[in-house]
Amino acid sequence: MFGEPVSRMMSERNGAKCGGCGAAAPAGDVCPECGRLQPFAPGSDHWTVLGLDRRLGLDRADLEQRFHRLNRRLHPDYFRLRSAEEQAVSLEASAAVNAAYRALRDPVSRVEYLLELEGMGLGTAGQAKPPADLFEEIMELQEARMELQTADPDEAPVLRARLEAAKAELEARRSGTEAALVGCFPEWDAGDDAVRRRVLGGMRDILATRAYLRTVLRDLGAALTVPSDGGQTDR
Repeated sequence: MFGEPVSRMMSERNGAKCGGCGAAAPAGDVCPECGRLQPFAPGSDHWTVLGLDRRLGLDRADLEQRFHRLNRRLHPDYFRLRSAEEQAVSLEASAAVNAAYRALRDPVSRVEYLLELEGMGLGTAGQAKPPADLFEEIMELQEARMELQTADPDEAPVLRARLEAAKAELEARRSGTEAALVGCFPEWDAGDDAVRRRVLGGMRDILATRAYLRTVLRDLGAALTVPSDGGQTDR
């Protein structure tokens, strides 16, 4: 799929013209007429930068091929003897390719990026909330964590065992949220605008739950690394 020349792939996706000679030139590649490096179109998203349709279900091998080929083609080392303008374009284009690959190679960051594009990021107003039962469970564990800090020596082992068991269960639950997220990809990819909006809302809720789980797992991990004897350890 990625065996076609980069210039042909990019020229099919846009009708941009070279800023130097005015010929039709693909964004993110050199002009076929004068050889001048062209910038990506302003506002290009990560999928566009890598020459992909906006889909959540991506082939990892194809993604890596596209990244490595574009990265080699746009690397600043190849343009160090060109004009200052082309050197700047190379730096910006190379950075765009790297940012696109980092965001799209991981399913979770892929969804986070898509939510931001659609104005549904977790940091916006109307942020999704985790299930009430999860919130209550986390609050109970936080109480147990605080109790462990001041527990008597005979009580600490019981509290520690409870927290270790809860940590293992929550880690499995976090892995489950990631699997649930990926399970939404086919429906989003095949859906119309209404379906996609609904699926995005569901994925945002999954990410909110995952964020809560990460927070409590971090706190539990910190609590469980503190020695039960109040921090007095042999050196």
